[in-house]
Amino acid sequence: MGRIFALLFAATVLAGATAGANAADLLPPPPPIEPPPPVDLGGWYLRGDVGVGATQISDWNYSLRPGIDGAGNVVIPAGPVWNTHRSIGDTAFAGAGVGYQFNSWVRFDLTGEYRIQSAYRATNFFAFPGCGSACSGFDNYNANLGTALFLANAYVDLGTWYGLTPFIGGGVGAAFHNFSGLTDVGFGVANGGYGVAADTNATNFAWQVTGGLAFAVTPNLRLEVAYRYLDMGKITSGPISCNALPCFGERHSFNVASNDVRVGFRYIIPSLTPVPMMAPPPMPPLVRKY
Repeated sequence: MGRIFALLFAATVLAGATAGANAADLLPPPPPIEPPPPVDLGGWYLRGDVGVGATQISDWNYSLRPGIDGAGNVVIPAGPVWNTHRSIGDTAFAGAGVGYQFNSWVRFDLTGEYRIQSAYRATNFFAFPGCGSACSGFDNYNANLGTALFLANAYVDLGTWYGLTPFIGGGVGAAFHNFSGLTDVGFGVANGGYGVAADTNATNFAWQVTGGLAFAVTPNLRLEVAYRYLDMGKITSGPISCNALPCFGERHSFNVASNDVRVGFRYIIPSLTPVPMMAPPPMPPLVRKY
């Protein structure tokens, strides 16, 4: 009996030693591979916008030149002239563009838009010296201003909360103006007088600053609501030709700007969106076999 217990004890010790040796042959597992940091995906996008603009004019001015009367004499404009009214109507616009989102903060785009015609109105009161109210009158002016606008814009997205991303931005470009249909109708001592100016075109430097909110409708679609201040430079009319002499070739000039409210969308093109590289899976542990 004692011999049997001795054999069992020896077998147990030998088995434990063998298991320990095999365990010692296993290499320690490699350290886990850290996941890559989040990638700020960029991508090309298309955009479209519609809106309304509260157009405004500033630095309004007019100029007169000497005229020629019916006898061929040079006539110098006499008497004071007061501008009693000047305004330009509101407008609506639609535009489209293409852009690139560099990361979750910065994006750029190129846009073009057409702004429908705004109604220009002005009134000048005048009086010739020496004959009181009998030599006074006023002129009413009417015209239309239409504009095509092209801008290069940059934006900074300020972070996203509950799907809403506030942003600010600015842009520069060119405004192509058409100032058309300028007429001059006289009243008072000028009753029956009528004048018209040829249409004029102007290309001006334009700039804008903007701010708004973007909402992620889907992973590839953003809805935007924004305010924009837009400066479109100076407009100068052609000289007004009259149906009576003398005619002083009057011109009007003013700066034009607008406070715009825009609603639009950005569609990120999926096929042109970079896909981040995924880290490879960890290697299985190596085992030594004897």
